[in-house]
Amino acid sequence: MRARHATALAVLTALVLTGPAVLAAPAALAAPAVVAAPADDLTTPAGFTGMSPTRVLDTRDALFVPNGQQRPLNPDEYYTTPLVAFSSHMPPATYPVVPADTTAVVVNVTATDPTADGYLSLSAAGHPGTVPATSSLNFTAGTTVSNLVTVAVTPGTNPAITVYNHVGTTDVVLDVVGYYQPGAADKYAPLTPSRLVDSRTDGGRLGWGGVRSVQVAKPELGTADAHAVILNVTATEGSADSYLTVYPTGRERPYVGSNVNFASGRTVANQVVVPVGADGSIDIFNHVGSVDVVVDLVGFYGPSGAGLFSALTTPVRAYDTRSSTPLEPGGTRTVPVVQNHLMGAALNVTATEPTTDGHLTVYPAAAVSRPDTSTLNFTAGQTVANSVTTRTDGGLVKVYNNDGYTHVIADLTGVFVAG
Repeated sequence: MRARHATALAVLTALVLTGPAVLAAPAALAAPAVVAAPADDLTTPAGFTGMSPTRVLDTRDALFVPNGQQRPLNPDEYYTTPLVAFSSHMPPATYPVVPADTTAVVVNVTATDPTADGYLSLSAAGHPGTVPATSSLNFTAGTTVSNLVTVAVTPGTNPAITVYNHVGTTDVVLDVVGYYQPGAADKYAPLTPSRLVDSRTDGGRLGWGGVRSVQVAKPELGTADAHAVILNVTATEGSADSYLTVYPTGRERPYVGSNVNFASGRTVANQVVVPVGADGSIDIFNHVGSVDVVVDLVGFYGPSGAGLFSALTTPVRAYDTRSSTPLEPGGTRTVPVVQNHLMGAALNVTATEPTTDGHLTVYPAAAVSRPDTSTLNFTAGQTVANSVTTRTDGGLVKVYNNDGYTHVIADLTGVFVAG
């Protein structure tokens, strides 16, 4: 059930885009006003459990859809899917992939073969006849793109989530990589983002079928007891359309689930939450071609963490520059996303209408200096989103834009409280 506790969020009113239809949830531009999200819209604070990617939906495959009815999502459709895996028995059987008291899941959502530019929005439950005020994944016609999304689940004995598709038709794939549950031992520990790997200067490109191991749990990183890590993984200058899969060292590579899908020559980033192998490492696999890989560490879950997560059953828009001015080249904005007593936030950050290729860096407001990392990469004219899990300082984060002008949108999906 939803937790009716005293936490009140200060967030900015959701705005809706008018004019050309891209791509980050539609409404009339107006000066943002501070509002409070209802306390009963927050789930019970919970710890985290990481897991191997488990497919709960693939609309292209009858074995991965409810009732075996595979089909793309239609325009303006709310599609509810139970959080179950499907066996290959005939007839197919299902089994739960998360406990019944799960409050939220972390899922890698992929849109493939969309017929129009559009977006998906994930939430605990849909409201047919309405258009969501937030977006989870933005795409252009004919592309395959992924994003990590933290989403509250419909409570009860059969947890489920809902996917909304705005325009056109698109196939959708959902892979669960972790879940929040009251009483789970591992808690969130935020870190100032730091670069672990950049194959352009260290180790060379990852080749066809290549695997690179990265040590992620070690005292000098502050992650000695990490059971799962939060990474930002970027693929750049790939020689072919391909994907990266990130998984714990020492375990078999998952047969389903990709973390970063990229087209030849493009730079694509995605947040990754992955359990840590027994030796403190994770592996990165490249499917085809060769590609440079950049890995930034942004946080972890473990016994020394202090944060419990409360998801918003209906995500809210926390920031939107389209009501004022875009972020300028080399500019940094200080953005209020939650009340000042909360320790962190889960956000979906979108760049839209950029005038040139560039990247954004999102980091804690009180960081001594801007980290030499990237959060979100974009090309001129592109609308692209990425998940951000970050410490907040006095309820604030900073957003840096390295080049050109771009509008920035931040949707709040949940908060971390000390517990």
